[in-house]
Amino acid sequence: MLKTKQIIDSQLQYDDRSIGYIEEIKRLNILNNTISQINKILLNSESKSELFQKICNTLIKMKNYKFVWIGIVKEGSNRVTPAAQAGFENDYISSIKVTIDDSRYGRGPTGTAIKTHKPFIMRDIKNNPVYKPCRKEALKRGYLTSIALPFIHRGKVVGALNVYSVEKDAFGDEEVEFLMEVAEDIAIGIKSLRYEEELKKSYVRLQKTLYEMIDTITLISEMRDPYTSGHQKRVALLSSAIAKKMNLPEDQIEGIYIAAILHDIGKISIPIDITSKPGKISEAEFSIIKTHPEVGYKILKNIEFPGPVAKIILQHHERLNGSGYPYGISDKEIILEAKILGVADVVDAMSSHRPYRPALGIDETLEEIKKNKGTLYDPEVVDACIKIIRKKGLNFK
Repeated sequence: MLKTKQIIDSQLQYDDRSIGYIEEIKRLNILNNTISQINKILLNSESKSELFQKICNTLIKMKNYKFVWIGIVKEGSNRVTPAAQAGFENDYISSIKVTIDDSRYGRGPTGTAIKTHKPFIMRDIKNNPVYKPCRKEALKRGYLTSIALPFIHRGKVVGALNVYSVEKDAFGDEEVEFLMEVAEDIAIGIKSLRYEEELKKSYVRLQKTLYEMIDTITLISEMRDPYTSGHQKRVALLSSAIAKKMNLPEDQIEGIYIAAILHDIGKISIPIDITSKPGKISEAEFSIIKTHPEVGYKILKNIEFPGPVAKIILQHHERLNGSGYPYGISDKEIILEAKILGVADVVDAMSSHRPYRPALGIDETLEEIKKNKGTLYDPEVVDACIKIIRKKGLNFK
């Protein structure tokens, strides 16, 4: 009988250990899955607010956690401002004050974690005097233990992750290690998002500088030739409208616009008495004018633009049948952007006043490109251009 009892007791102990192992495996599996989810959040979040909220939502699904919130240290202030939260809160955040100074509000878990750069575990909210300023509100909601973990960006603590549990001694060594990893991931996420923000700001500044440079070059070009003042701008607007009508990507449209706004820059090499000559231009003078696409290409070829701007300018007077200039290339050798610019340039040139002739009407202008569709000009480009002008006239905006 005694032996039987020993066997039963031994089996019960074995079963208890087995249950404990199974529970531990389940718990570790939850931790691993949570870390995996958080890593995905880090990769896919586009803003800090999205990152913070998704992490709070993920953590609260762990069974021991009652409430999770992320606080950020406000620049130039000692206040910690809530940035995201999840779980049973019921106005808890609005009922407490959290700081990083030496006041009683700064000696709690969050303030201490931020000041010491280390996790702070509150194992007994009910009796620990440090928690006195927030104890009443915490106990009202069932919080018994909490942990605050700082996240450090460039050696500076910028905020903290705060987790509350309804269980005593909820935060064991492995759980603390897990939450420290989460806090480190949040810091990496903040760093990555801030780096992206800095890159975006830098890109905006570069874009602004680029367009200021383009405007300056265009102004210099047009000051030499008052008769074509505004021509490049109008061609840019029409070229962009055609490209949009053809459903081209935004970056391609931008490249076309820049090429169009600069397409006559090569004319700065042509004597002004030729470009502004009131009478008929001689064959020799036209030969000089025909050099401007190549000159423009040489001026711009080493500048990094969005798209093949220099090549577009080089080819914008080429024609499908090979009758254009400067190289007399034909259809498939001409890039689409140059075909678009070529049509827009012809339309604006014909519909604008020139020293040697008055402006032609819309009908005559459209008849020119329609008549030569498929011979000189790309059919799809011509069709898009005609639809735009029939609908909007010469107002291409």
